[in-house]
Amino acid sequence: MLRLLILVILLAVLIVFALSNTDLEPIWLVSFGWHLSIGTLVLGVGVIALLFGFLIGLIGDMQQRSRARRAEQHVRTLESQLVELHQRLDRLQNPTAPLSSSGASAVSSEPKV
Repeated sequence: MLRLLILVILLAVLIVFALSNTDLEPIWLVSFGWHLSIGTLVLGVGVIALLFGFLIGLIGDMQQRSRARRAEQHVRTLESQLVELHQRLDRLQNPTAPLSSSGASAVSSEPKV
């Protein structure tokens, strides 16, 4: 919200400046020349800079979202591995009834030496 407020204030200042400076002046860029008001030039440069900043921010946002998606996928993988390890641990700590009864009878039926 703060960015939007700063953007609106900046654009308002640029528009007021453009409306205040409407006199045509010769503008030269290397060997190209034309007549343009300074206000229009400043407003045009401001809009171009705004679009360029938006594009750079969009690229950064896309990279951040991609990184977040990869991290979420990694978390899901780790959570599934954790569930699998808990199940394996439960099986090792609580052996099934038929295995424990047969193992107990085998141990008790062996002669002691």
